[in-house]
Amino acid sequence: MNVLDIALPVQQDHLKSVFPTPPSIPEIFVYDNNCQLRKHLIATGDTYFACTGLPVDVFHFKAKHRITDTECQQYCNPAAFPDLVDGDQWRVNTSICEETNAWFGGFASMVREMEATRYSFFLDEMIKRRNRFTVKQLERRGHHPWTIPIEVLFPSERM
Repeated sequence: MNVLDIALPVQQDHLKSVFPTPPSIPEIFVYDNNCQLRKHLIATGDTYFACTGLPVDVFHFKAKHRITDTECQQYCNPAAFPDLVDGDQWRVNTSICEETNAWFGGFASMVREMEATRYSFFLDEMIKRRNRFTVKQLERRGHHPWTIPIEVLFPSERM
């Protein structure tokens, strides 16, 4: 058993918890290992993300994915998703995950010795603050970031 055999089911379950309702499932989900995730979903017969495009981020596609991997080229090439490209310009910074991981790394020494509850609380608060800052920064630049309404993620039983 290799690391992917363990990691992919965990990622699959995590994604379902992040997008718990059909209206919350994204049309496009960028992830550096989408080629393997897509293969795993097909192999397990999981159709939860069947209507979601699964491109890899631009950096990983250029650096880590072989041109001979025709399945990856066909289904996970970010340039094949018109919503990500406007002419010869990328409309979306698909490498933001790498930047975010570097940002997370700045907290490593602070959280290393924390117990699980404090660790989760601390990182949750830092992520909320960073997200609020980023949204305000984008709005100041004239962009219109969109967030998933809470009712879509957690519909009340009355709906």
